[in-house]
Amino acid sequence: MSEEELLRKISEKFGEKVLEAKALGKRRISVLVSTDAYKDVVRYVAQDLGLEFLSCLSGVDRGDNLEIVAHLGYSTCVLIKTHVPKDSPIIDSITDILPAASFYERETHDLLGIVFGGHPNLKRLFLPEDWPEGVHPLRKDYAPEQPKPLRGGERGENG
Repeated sequence: MSEEELLRKISEKFGEKVLEAKALGKRRISVLVSTDAYKDVVRYVAQDLGLEFLSCLSGVDRGDNLEIVAHLGYSTCVLIKTHVPKDSPIIDSITDILPAASFYERETHDLLGIVFGGHPNLKRLFLPEDWPEGVHPLRKDYAPEQPKPLRGGERGENG
């Protein structure tokens, strides 16, 4: 199926819920959809259009909101994007449609704080268990503590 045909089918099926749809080059398209349509669009692309291979799911801090990007497809990649508000970053999990999303949603939850409702096991993946709640290292407002400088003549632990 061509990029134009994929864009047309998704746009026709979801109408106004498709906020932006464009080809990014040969065999890559991007659709930005409303948050309430995200899971339905993923289901449609994966099941009805037959692009059920999830190669990646990522999150991005866009300043005013957080963006989720699911990459579906084989020879053609469809990027399905949506935005969630930073102050209430909640969206339905897609693990019931694409089980491979489990790892990616856990990573995105851990590092950006997006809550994937209905996820079967949304526990920490990369951050230690004692990491402070509400602190997400991939958010733009994250400020890591700076290491304290050694005082004159002191050596580090290994030195």
